[in-house]
Amino acid sequence: MVLIRFVQSYFITEMSYYELKWLLLGDWLSQGFSMYSETFDYTGPIAAFVYKYLTMLFGRNEFIHYGFSSLIIIFQAGVFNQLLLKNKAYDENGYLPAFLYMILMVSVPDFMTLSPQLLSLTFILLALRNVLRRIDNQVTDELFLNSGIFIGVATMIYLPAVVFFLVFLVALILFSTAVLRRLALYLFSFLLAFSMCALYFYWRGDLLTFIDSYLVQNFLMDASSSIGIVDALIITAGFISIFLLSVIKTWGSARLTNFQQKIQQVIWLVFFGAIATFFLSNEKSLLELVYFIPVIAYFWTHYMMLVRRRIFRFIMPVIMIVGVLIHSGYSYTSLTSSLVVEGAQASDEGKTMVLGSDLGFYKESPISTPCFDAHLTDIAFKGIDYYESSGELYKLFQKTDPDLIIDIVGIMPRLEDRFPNLSTNYRNTGGNKYSKISN
Repeated sequence: MVLIRFVQSYFITEMSYYELKWLLLGDWLSQGFSMYSETFDYTGPIAAFVYKYLTMLFGRNEFIHYGFSSLIIIFQAGVFNQLLLKNKAYDENGYLPAFLYMILMVSVPDFMTLSPQLLSLTFILLALRNVLRRIDNQVTDELFLNSGIFIGVATMIYLPAVVFFLVFLVALILFSTAVLRRLALYLFSFLLAFSMCALYFYWRGDLLTFIDSYLVQNFLMDASSSIGIVDALIITAGFISIFLLSVIKTWGSARLTNFQQKIQQVIWLVFFGAIATFFLSNEKSLLELVYFIPVIAYFWTHYMMLVRRRIFRFIMPVIMIVGVLIHSGYSYTSLTSSLVVEGAQASDEGKTMVLGSDLGFYKESPISTPCFDAHLTDIAFKGIDYYESSGELYKLFQKTDPDLIIDIVGIMPRLEDRFPNLSTNYRNTGGNKYSKISN
């Protein structure tokens, strides 16, 4: 993984939009600003806390994000390997599932980013491990309790991951004799993570803002895509080919026990859950595809074990592994210019607040704006027509205290009408720029 990432870094030197956004979000929150009420964004609360405390501990550092995500991927590969081997999903034991999982994860640079999708996948795998233990007739309340907690945490990291609550509920009902009391325990533990987050924001006085920004607007906003469907298919062509070949080989040659068939059926449920997650997400990007990695790795392992002829056992793994790495990496590199965000020249006037979701300005500058998402920014600025919302917005201006305001969305004239102090303290210096009047 380290070797492949080192080679990728030679060809890919720029950050993608979402990588920059998460770095800036951690920087903004570490300055003491609150999530949702003082930050116009829909990122999950637990993911936001991770970015915040990584910045507080290590500063705004892209390398730290990659290091942390690498540790998470190593942990995920271990959990994935363990849940398959402990439940005897294959006739042979070994580290092949973890190895193939790692190969798939590092083949596309976006999968290596510290995304909410990657963070939530960790807890989905932990929940899957408990679900498979339950299907193996290990009956303890702890399995239902932990499964619900893991899916609840995953949902508070990345909201579309709520799909896997239904996926695992169906698996528990179809493939085990789950009684109503334990299913109720599963539901209760799932709601526990939300309850803790809600309690935190209630204590801060931001409960309604949290519910609206994360739970409501997350599903109401229009989906945005950082990559076209054709480009995504080109990059993932190797994944699709391996998946189809492995499924055909598994169906045609594998002789599975009854329990192994149940495991395969649960994996298919995860596959359909990954599809549903993609359609629920408002970020149509390569990041969503990490939920397919466990499914592809599961069938790919079957394929590797089912190849019997000696020459094919030697040639096919090399062709498939090297092929998917080179094809995905080369395809991604050719599209890098459309995936990265362009930076803007830093202002020499000091702290700059950009009114609008143009994060490229802060690529080389400290973050000084609450505007991370265009949809939520628009809703926040509409609040100037209401007394309480406008008061909170004015406090945010005072707390930020910018030296320069760049008004991309054209809201500054209305803000000056609403808050006379703004027109007193700032003057228009041409175009959409407002400079602070020096005393």
